[in-house]
Amino acid sequence: MPTRRLAVFLLPILFLAAASKKAPPTAKGENEDLILTVTLHVDPADVKEVIGSDLEGHFVMAEVKVDPKYGKDIAIDRDDFQLRTDKDGEKAKPFAASQIAGSGALVLSNEDGETKVKKHGWGIGGMGGGMGSPGVQPSNGPTKATMKENDHEDPLKKVLDAKILPEKKTDQTVSGLLFFPLEKQKLKDLELIYGGKENRITLRFK
Repeated sequence: MPTRRLAVFLLPILFLAAASKKAPPTAKGENEDLILTVTLHVDPADVKEVIGSDLEGHFVMAEVKVDPKYGKDIAIDRDDFQLRTDKDGEKAKPFAASQIAGSGALVLSNEDGETKVKKHGWGIGGMGGGMGSPGVQPSNGPTKATMKENDHEDPLKKVLDAKILPEKKTDQTVSGLLFFPLEKQKLKDLELIYGGKENRITLRFK
């Protein structure tokens, strides 16, 4: 009987906690060629729910859907996406799976106003190698590192390869994830930019 009473008491609390958690915000925009729908995740716990690792809180994750218009062939290139923060004006391009997972992966982080490149190694559920050894290099802004494909057996890399937004030319709807190396960001400060000066899409999140 005491166990049943405890369950009856805890059930409303659990429902209230679930209801109080806000869903990640989604924004939509379009240009002459496509419709872009993006859901942004700044909470590392949300990232972990999707890929099995919180990536130590170093990344903002975006769920992206690209809908080509009028049967047009469009070229999907992850470098066309950029995330900017009002916090300090920093801009970041999305990382490839090989830059995120494995012992040789790199991540950009800000320390005392200076952007640095650090080595990291993550695993599913946070069971990876953790912080890599020192070997920090200064960088003058966002850097796209090129790593050798030497982590084929890394389970997190396999998950990321399967889920990251594919790069291809298509006239069909394409969905996938993007990971931007920005830490401790607030949604109100973030702006996602797609494309160049012409035919650009800019999204804000509330």
